[in-house]
Amino acid sequence: MIRSFIARILQGSPLARFILLSVLFLVFLLAMVGILRIAQRSPVLLSINPAIGDPGAVVVLQGKHFGSAQSDGWIEISGNRISANSYINWSDTTIMAVLPVTVEDGLVYICRGTRRSNPLIYANLKNIPISTRPVEDTGTPSITRFSADKVEIGKLLVIQGTNFGLTRGNSEVLFSWQLDPAVPMADAQIEQLSVACSEQDFDYEFWSDQELRVRVPDGTASGNVFVKTPRGISNAMPVQVVNQPGTKLFSGSRTYVLSLQVDVTGVQAAEGNMLFVRIPLPDTTPSQRNVEVTSSEPPPYMDNYRGTILHQMENLKTGKNERISHTFLMNKYGIATSIVPAQVKPYSEVKSPLYLMYTSPDGIVPSDKAEVVLKAAALTGSEKNPYLKARKIYDWLTESFAYAEIDDKNRTVAESLASESGSAYDMAILFCALSRASGIPSVPIAGIVVDPDRKSRVHWWAEFYLENFGWVPVDPGLGIGKPFPMRSDDEARSWYFGNLDPHHIVFSRGWTDQNAMTPKSRVVYRPRSWAFQPIWEESAGNIKSYASLWGDPVVTGLY
Repeated sequence: MIRSFIARILQGSPLARFILLSVLFLVFLLAMVGILRIAQRSPVLLSINPAIGDPGAVVVLQGKHFGSAQSDGWIEISGNRISANSYINWSDTTIMAVLPVTVEDGLVYICRGTRRSNPLIYANLKNIPISTRPVEDTGTPSITRFSADKVEIGKLLVIQGTNFGLTRGNSEVLFSWQLDPAVPMADAQIEQLSVACSEQDFDYEFWSDQELRVRVPDGTASGNVFVKTPRGISNAMPVQVVNQPGTKLFSGSRTYVLSLQVDVTGVQAAEGNMLFVRIPLPDTTPSQRNVEVTSSEPPPYMDNYRGTILHQMENLKTGKNERISHTFLMNKYGIATSIVPAQVKPYSEVKSPLYLMYTSPDGIVPSDKAEVVLKAAALTGSEKNPYLKARKIYDWLTESFAYAEIDDKNRTVAESLASESGSAYDMAILFCALSRASGIPSVPIAGIVVDPDRKSRVHWWAEFYLENFGWVPVDPGLGIGKPFPMRSDDEARSWYFGNLDPHHIVFSRGWTDQNAMTPKSRVVYRPRSWAFQPIWEESAGNIKSYASLWGDPVVTGLY
């Protein structure tokens, strides 16, 4: 009845219709204003981690109202906007980005459209002066207490004590290592029988003179923890590792001596030229330890620049050849895991830097491509367990993917997926792309593998991460006996999911972002090589042409 009464009024009164339409229009405007206000809320910056760091490092900013994608947003540091290719991950509450090598101290803002956040301060570690301590306060570090005596791999541990240092610098936190068989840790063997927190895994969260906040690193066993600084090694304090879904052990030690060289020939140049050459450094991991550069000829410009030995050659002469050579020494261990799938838990810290970093696409892992996402969903189906999802991806690669050596070094991963064929490189990258698309942190690894005749081959494999456990190795290539058989066919496919022999030598764990040293330089990228880096050579100035011959790393000693 009420509806018919209103209808008669509206039909008989133009004024009533005008008033109703005006009210509806006003309600619509108010709704739009509310929506726009919600959409245009200013970003709020709550934290920067680390707040003190090195240029070129990864920084994580957390807060709210950043926007769901980077699009019209950016980070401003000390009045300078960082470039669009620096962003690793951007969500409404978390941004992960690589700091430019030219970053300076200053205020940090998150900007979106015409709005920007409150500022927080970022400090360049290289600009912080080291204060002189009083004579009575120059003792070695001392641990007084932990936040807990039972810990989980990857979870936070707060360490309190004295004399840790105002900034971390080269200091480390050392945990007992999962060596098999276990060896009692004498004082002289602390560094040899321990595993340090990893910068790559974002284990260091906070460092001050009296408190440290670190995450328990991959490879940790129950045992003593130490803090190592330039003033010495602290007292021991024990922790117990609990709630692991399985075991991981390191054994079968090998000592390798590697050599490699780069020849620069056919130079055509005039005065005022420069050539930078970046030699990849073998990585340090829980299974690859005590890495040393035993010789470098000529002496490098920088011993370690973004994971490389940097050589700078100036004023090359036409017709004069140059040679760069290096020798490396390292210890390698095999990795053996035994995991109970039913005890593997879903990821609880999906906003942690490690999870965000290793589930995001990067320069070589296209995990956001539509075809990759669809294939990952088809392979994993309704499975929720990350260990079992990774196993489904590995099984598809080793059972249905056709192995083929690739002559075209620029062939894309999308082409490999479309043809379901490729080399060990394609298998490793696809494992990571499909895993990341399935919400599993993973990282591709580039390096060499040494065959039974001590001959080295360029090779690629991968790792995926399980919460409360750490990194799990997989090698789909050797799982099908490529590039050469290391085990029987039946054993290899199963064994290389979760285990790795000590014949794998790591040069790169994941993509390393690098910038050119000089503006307007010409860079050389070497795809499908034994390291993942965008710049191998960089020439500037009056170099008309040259040729470079890179030799693969060669094993010259095995003990």
